[in-house]
Amino acid sequence: MTQKRELFEGFHKRMDAAIESKFYLEASWYAYAIIEDRLVSMLRQSGGIGYNGSPNPIRMLGKKVDELKNRGATDKLLDANLEPQSIFDWAEQRNTLMHAMADGSLSQAEVDKQAYLLAMNGRELVRDVSAAAMRLKKHRAKVR
Repeated sequence: MTQKRELFEGFHKRMDAAIESKFYLEASWYAYAIIEDRLVSMLRQSGGIGYNGSPNPIRMLGKKVDELKNRGATDKLLDANLEPQSIFDWAEQRNTLMHAMADGSLSQAEVDKQAYLLAMNGRELVRDVSAAAMRLKKHRAKVR
């Protein structure tokens, strides 16, 4: 097994353990890392890790999703396996919570509730994005 694979399997386990231990923000960070990794895989499977297939990696989650959406316009397999709105929604949920924590606009009880929802939604999104990346990889060879 490769080191990267071991690392990300560990991230999955740690995400689940963090949720079980009620460390929801920690779980959300693991979810974020896994989602980013799977988006890079989808970029790689659809022409390269950078804009228009360049070798320079795209750094931000939203920009990765935007590039994948653009590619989906001409790549039916990618389009069929990408759910961009769910990724954007989760990223917005994450950003909103982080900004609210920074500016103190939520009570601790509301922060806890939003962190729980972020972690639970993140875990579900990890499953969805991971499955989509695997489908894309599996079926890409058949399309080429």
